[in-house]
Amino acid sequence: MVVAIIQARLGSSRLPGKSALPLPLGAAGDAATLLGHVVGRTHRATTVEQVIVATTTQVADDELAALAGRLGAAVVRGDEHDVLARFVQALDAAGPAATTVVRLTADNPALDPAFVDAAVVHQQRTGADYTLTTGLPLGTNVEVIAVEALRRAHREASQLVEREHVTPYLRRHPDLFRLETLALSVPPAVAALRLTVDYPSDYALLSLLFEELGADFSFTDPAGLPALLTRYPWLGAVNADNEQR
Repeated sequence: MVVAIIQARLGSSRLPGKSALPLPLGAAGDAATLLGHVVGRTHRATTVEQVIVATTTQVADDELAALAGRLGAAVVRGDEHDVLARFVQALDAAGPAATTVVRLTADNPALDPAFVDAAVVHQQRTGADYTLTTGLPLGTNVEVIAVEALRRAHREASQLVEREHVTPYLRRHPDLFRLETLALSVPPAVAALRLTVDYPSDYALLSLLFEELGADFSFTDPAGLPALLTRYPWLGAVNADNEQR
C-alpha cells in the first residue's frame, strides 16, 4: 500500500498559519486552503491509497488537525521538531499493509499528481529504497521512500537535521540504501519557478496562479502555465529572491 504523508504545522516564523491560508478556486469551504489543495491533489494521484496529515501536538495545531480531518485525511500528531518520528507514527497508524511512503509538505500546494504517480511507479519498478524527482519547480519535486528504509532511518538517524527533514539520513548513506533519481521534464520557464510557500511573496504568486489557471492546473498543459509565463514573463521574478532554508 502506498501512503502519502503530508507534514504540516501552523508555527512558521516567516508566514505564520500558512498551511491554513486561503487559496482561490478550491472546493467550497475547507478545501480552499493550502492544505486543502495539497490533500486534494494527493488524492488525485492514482497510486496513492491513503493520505495522512502528520502535524504536531502543539495547541496551535489543533486547528490544523481539525481541518485535515474535515478534508478526509487521517491525522497523527507528534513531536514538533522530530518530524522523522512523526512519519513513523503515521506508518504505525497506516498499518502493516503500508510498503511505500510519499513524503509531501503542506506548504507546496502546486504538486502535480501525475508526477507523484511517476515517482511511485519508478520506485516500484526499480526496487529502490528512496526516489527523488528532479527537474520540477522548487516545492514540487517528490520523494518516495520504502517503509523499511524509513524505519531504519528512524532507528539510526541521530543528527537534528536528519530528524527534522526526514530523508537526509537516507541520502547521506548510499552504502546502506538504494537511491534513485527520476529526471522529469517541464518547460524551462516552469522549472525555474519557486512554488513553495515560505514568504508573503510566495503566497502572492501561488494565489495568482490558482486564480488564473484554476485549482487543477498542471505544468505541462501548453495552454496553461507555460502560456501564462509567455504572456507575463515577470511572474517568475515575484519571489525569485526569496531564500530557501
